[in-house]
Amino acid sequence: MDDHKLHSVKWYRDLHEIFRYNPSQQPQIRLFNVTGVMVEGGECESDWCLVRVMPAPEATRAAYSCEISTEGPKFMIARETKHMTVVAMPDKDPVIYGAPKLLKPGDQIVLNCTSDYSLPPSDINWYINDELQKPELWHGSELSAVQPGGLRSSWRTLRISVPSDASGSLRVRCEAVLTVEPPVVRDTSAVMTLFSRTQLSKYMFNRGVYYFLSLAHIYE
Repeated sequence: MDDHKLHSVKWYRDLHEIFRYNPSQQPQIRLFNVTGVMVEGGECESDWCLVRVMPAPEATRAAYSCEISTEGPKFMIARETKHMTVVAMPDKDPVIYGAPKLLKPGDQIVLNCTSDYSLPPSDINWYINDELQKPELWHGSELSAVQPGGLRSSWRTLRISVPSDASGSLRVRCEAVLTVEPPVVRDTSAVMTLFSRTQLSKYMFNRGVYYFLSLAHIYE
């Protein structure tokens, strides 16, 4: 701070001091390990000071502050704070399990969407034909056990009752969202064809004919 003599530089994680540099004392640098972070070291010169930290896997967000103070007679203090979020991105899109290729009116199905491992774990949203589904349709939100590095996978199921007048196709989309700034979104979709009972009977009949002809060809 201008030409005032430096008294100390202190680093804080949230409200806890983790690093102190005082050029008039020995040792000049002191480290303080607190819950949620391991302080690995630091360096200071006349115009800069840094600290190396390794946050614990479960400590995904914290405020880090640098405080500089000068000697008397003015004893000036300057402080600045930044928030840091530790994020491990998922490598893969989420996966949908249990989606049949064919549906008929009245069917009831249970789908499962499982996200890739990440930190923090993903929040999962379900969409049917691009319409976000209400939470009461979701069932079984779960988290995996913590893996090395604090990574976790999450999954959520969706129960669907196919309306009696449904036709065409049904597209479901699973969205895995990391609630960081900015949000990280990965998604995947599945399309299921809706058959009326008449169409389904015709489809099964055609498959049966094909199977019969295939057997006949084998035994010729």
